[in-house]
Amino acid sequence: MGFHINEYSMPRLGTYEQAKEYFNNNAPVRGENKSIRRLGDRYAREKWLRQEIKDGIETYVAGYYRTDLVRFYPTHKEITLGGYPSYSTKRFIERVASLWLVEFEHKRYVPAPFTRQPNVVNNEIEGMLSMKNGYHCMDAYSWYRVEYDGNTNAEQYIKPKKFKVDPAQMRELRKPYKNLIKYVDTIIKLGNAGVESDQKLTDQIPEGHGRILEMMKHENNMYLAHYYLLKNTQHRVYWNAGTGDKFHVTIGMVKRFLDKIIKLENPQVLVEVEPVTNS
Repeated sequence: MGFHINEYSMPRLGTYEQAKEYFNNNAPVRGENKSIRRLGDRYAREKWLRQEIKDGIETYVAGYYRTDLVRFYPTHKEITLGGYPSYSTKRFIERVASLWLVEFEHKRYVPAPFTRQPNVVNNEIEGMLSMKNGYHCMDAYSWYRVEYDGNTNAEQYIKPKKFKVDPAQMRELRKPYKNLIKYVDTIIKLGNAGVESDQKLTDQIPEGHGRILEMMKHENNMYLAHYYLLKNTQHRVYWNAGTGDKFHVTIGMVKRFLDKIIKLENPQVLVEVEPVTNS
């Protein structure tokens, strides 16, 4: 699919009658299949309208490159993101089908770092169709039926869920790291913000969040844990002649990073809040 669609001269169809009229009023390009019409500019081969006969009924299919995106039937139309939920795909559907697609704000429903985790049902949502009976969440592959009167059956769409991080569980999971956080906070307050790369220390850091969290629980690993946390949170800054600082890091940055890996290793902290409606 194209990254930036050129909508110049593309027709706005919207209905079966409009698709049929456009097909009949435009000749095929010489040498091409007579069942296909270019949508707009005759040089734009990637945008097309195809006539099909299904069960003796004429239908019209609009597509972009090699992907069918809009189907016009006498009774209704159908749309899909075609497996390519890109800006160009959505603009094509909006233009040709005369519909309005909007982005789904994943972060409003699922907090970081779980926002686009595969195990969360909302991860399948790639956009929303705006209709007079509400907003309807679409995945990348399904076909969705839309009536010509502006309605659509809400049952065919994904039902988004809203989640939050359980604060009680997080308080318990943070407890083994209280002394470590105090230690790191003290180091930062003493003006020793940031650490230089040390290959010997780097080689001692285990692989995987689970093993790293286990390592950081033990007081004899305090300095190694401090090194790991700062290496993953600090930002290098220009040398300050007045202070000599090379890095910027705060205890808040460290706490947020530690929380992130605790959450990723403990997905049970993500709990559903309530059923969600998009009307």
